[in-house]
Amino acid sequence: MAATLCILASSSKGNATAIAFDDTGRFILVDAGISPRRVREGLVRASAISPFQRLRAIFLTHLDTDHWAASWAAHLRRHPIPVIVRGEHADDAVAAGVPVGCVRVAGDEFRLGDSVIVRTVAVPHDDEGSTAYRFDGPDASIGHATDLGCVEADLVDTFTGIDLLNIESNYDEAMQRHSSRPEFLKQRIMGHQGHLSNDQCAHAVETLARGGSIAHVTLLHLSQECNTPQLAHDALARRAGSLVPSVAVAPPSTPTAPIRFSRNDSCNDSRKDSCNDAHDAHDAALLTAFSGKNGE
Repeated sequence: MAATLCILASSSKGNATAIAFDDTGRFILVDAGISPRRVREGLVRASAISPFQRLRAIFLTHLDTDHWAASWAAHLRRHPIPVIVRGEHADDAVAAGVPVGCVRVAGDEFRLGDSVIVRTVAVPHDDEGSTAYRFDGPDASIGHATDLGCVEADLVDTFTGIDLLNIESNYDEAMQRHSSRPEFLKQRIMGHQGHLSNDQCAHAVETLARGGSIAHVTLLHLSQECNTPQLAHDALARRAGSLVPSVAVAPPSTPTAPIRFSRNDSCNDSRKDSCNDAHDAHDAALLTAFSGKNGE
């Protein structure tokens, strides 16, 4: 067995990441900032049907509109599944249209099913903050952190020892400072409750990689105005290039290739799901991911 993840969208216009912790076909979303239809289309486009057949839960980092798309509200009324948030975001979730019966308030640590341990970390972002997640499954430990103004000690402590890291690398500082954006917006983005710069991200990755063994890093939520994939990648390479064997930059609106990983699998592949021995499924098979049989 192996864990598989696919970044479906990562920008100020929408964010969603699909993660499967085993080969059963069940998966979660971290953030749902694109519509259910775009999630389906993204998984098909990424040729990632087999690991992602039955959606079991949605984990929200926060309730900004690029992390929660209103079109999910009607879908969840028809096909309810848990939507996990920290307590600080529960009222916001209901106000944004998450059905009350779907909202689950996360503690600091809890189980998803029998085999996955989830840990949450509150990170600074605007007034309500954001949530970083660590998922410890049978085959991989995965950290996911986006929309945070700085990396604090509790996030480093929680993420130490992970195998796969998804982390924000939002802006290049020089591009940000010289952009035509209003000064108040620049200060908000670069402040303690804003977003991570390329250099801040690279420093965090270096710290985590020295404290453990990260097999792959995906850089998230790049500004399309104040960053480029090359700048983000180069910043990381300068600080931690020798420590991280595999790095990808998530495109804003198209899916990454599926990343498949197992600590006990010699067939790990960050380019495509080459280890999956299941035959290619017809696109219609993906519809089961959004059927009514999604309960945990």
